[in-house]
Formats: sequence, C-alpha cells, structure tokens
Amino acid sequence: MWDLTQKLREENMIGAGNGDRPSAQAGRRIEHVDGNPSTSTGTEELRLRVQQLSLREQMERNHFLLMRLNAASARLIQSLEGGDVFDAIAEIIANLIGSEEIAVFDYFPTEQSFSLAWSWGVEADALQPFLCGAGMFGRAVEHGVSQFRERQPEALLLPFEKKLTACAILKSSREIVGVIALFGLLPQKNSLEWADYELLKFLETYAAVAIQFQRLQARQVAP
Repeated sequence: MWDLTQKLREENMIGAGNGDRPSAQAGRRIEHVDGNPSTSTGTEELRLRVQQLSLREQMERNHFLLMRLNAASARLIQSLEGGDVFDAIAEIIANLIGSEEIAVFDYFPTEQSFSLAWSWGVEADALQPFLCGAGMFGRAVEHGVSQFRERQPEALLLPFEKKLTACAILKSSREIVGVIALFGLLPQKNSLEWADYELLKFLETYAAVAIQFQRLQARQVAP
C-alpha cells in the first residue's frame, strides 16, 4: 500500500516545464491551478480510494485466515472420531503451513523432560538431542511462548537446532503439556507468514485438546 501512496504523491509532483526555473508569473499561475477546487476533489478521491484498498486487503487477509482455521478445526474434529489426531495435525501443517517434517513431544513439568510422542518425515535419531529440553524447547516451556528459528539470535542456536523451524507449545488449562516441532519448509516456501503464526497459535490449544481426548478414549477402550 505504501507503493501506491508513493506513486500518487509522485504523480501529483510531476511538472510540465522544461526544467528551467519558472518565472514569478508562472508561479502565480501554478498557485492558481493548485487551488482549483476540482484538483482538490480529485486528490481527496484518490486518498479515499487508497483507504478503501487498504481496508479491503485487511478483510481479504482475515477471510483467508478464517478459511484456514475452519479447515483445521474441521479436520481435528474429524480426527476425534477416527482416532488419528497426530495424522490430522500433520495434514494441517503440511497443507496449510507447508512443512512435511514434524514431530510431537510430550512434556512432563515435574521432571522437566520431554518424550517423543509421534513424528513424520524425520529420522528418530535426529530427534534424540531434543529430549534433553535444551535450546528452543527449554525457552518455550520456560516462557510459555512458542519459539521460531527466524526470531532467535544465531548465537543461541544449538548445533542440532539448525534445521528446526518452529517449536509450538501445546497448552491444556494453561499448562504446557508438549510441543510441536517443525523441521524445514517445502521448497516453494521461504519462511513462515502471518497466517502461519496464527494457525500455530490455534494448534497450541486445540491440537493439545484433541491429543488428550484421543488418549482418554484409548484408556476407556483398553481391556
């Protein structure tokens, strides 16, 4: 939107002379034209048009986000009946965010330790170093906030975190019960976007709820 505004400003500043300094009489003529009511009206119409375009962009962005959240919610609800919550989480992240290397870890606050609950597209050996809870995992549970590689100082990244894109916390009743780890993005995607952060925020709570539901269901049917 800044480019459009700048363009309008530049167009209003374009002169019609040959580059020589205008005479005083020409200056008076220019002042008279600038004060023309029709010119002021045109400028105001352009300003209002810019505002309309900005508001429309906001609405379209929110509509796009709501569509993604609705799709994610529908898939999680479907997984409650199918018993495939982890697969649902992977599908949501792969199709709506753009990562096919995912792992879900359980967190045990008393021991301050992690255990691998499920993974997809990542070698088990590559996940072992994360069980100690160092680095981004540790900061996520300590501060209660999801961590993203692009927001981390390079000096704080541990050697085994080089491929870690995001560490999204899983919360239940304000208590952190696990994390979702994303390793890398699809080739056509360079970085996480605004809507991706919002979708991960949604998963912080509702993926955790779905996981807990599935585990309680498994206990009920266990012999």
